[in-house]
Amino acid sequence: MKKAELIGQLFDAVRANQLATDKMDDGAARGMGVNRTDARALDIVERLGPVTAGKLSIDAGLTSGAVTAVIDRLVEKGYVRRIADPADRRRVLIEKTEKLDEASKRFYGPLAERSLAWLDKFSNAELETIVRFLRLGTDMIERRVAELIEEREGK
Repeated sequence: MKKAELIGQLFDAVRANQLATDKMDDGAARGMGVNRTDARALDIVERLGPVTAGKLSIDAGLTSGAVTAVIDRLVEKGYVRRIADPADRRRVLIEKTEKLDEASKRFYGPLAERSLAWLDKFSNAELETIVRFLRLGTDMIERRVAELIEEREGK
């Protein structure tokens, strides 16, 4: 197979994976009783650990006012809580709760379990290549998002 054909197949596979992930995330958000923006915030808190509202705002692409509303909704639903930052008691951190852990296991646990079986079939070198590909792709996408924001804001 020619490299151009293989790259085309790779692009198709990535797009199909993104769509499947989007549908999965939508189903999980609905099951948790949250909207997609709130679900994105939950993913960030779960992945990064306790975060400031400012960090959450930046990573989720939200204004400070919008992130406050998101945090309020998620606290009300019991998925996150506000805690004092041990390094600076004037700051507040947002951390996940056991309820979020339980919901995450319910919706995403079966995927994690199923993926271990087929991931075990890849060599370490193949897994390193996949990780590198995903990290490079994520960086490229984040840069493009920043460009679009600059274009929109006329900078």
